Amino acid sequence: MNKPCECCQNIIPEFENLSKENEEYVRQLIRDGKPITAISELRNITRSTLRDAKLWVDHSGESTHRKTIPCPYCGEFLRTSEAKQGRFCLRDWHNESELKYLK
Repeated sequence: MNKPCECCQNIIPEFENLSKENEEYVRQLIRDGKPITAISELRNITRSTLRDAKLWVDHSGESTHRKTIPCPYCGEFLRTSEAKQGRFCLRDWHNESELKYLK
């Protein structure tokens, strides 16, 4: 049974047609910092929707979200602990002396 993520409450899909070998391949792409490639490969392997593949990759196939830190501006969790822009409030602080708002 699919479980919701403890942080975002999205249901993380489970793919019955994802072999252990292919799962490890996709997880290695995630570890290598290639999430777009991981999503693409997961979609090719499982014939899943973009949304399901992205959710799976964002959560590394687990029902708990990656450990991240909250945005210093809105408090929502950032995608990674190294992130320099808020995905909800759209603030960008790559240059700490110049706060930007993304459109």
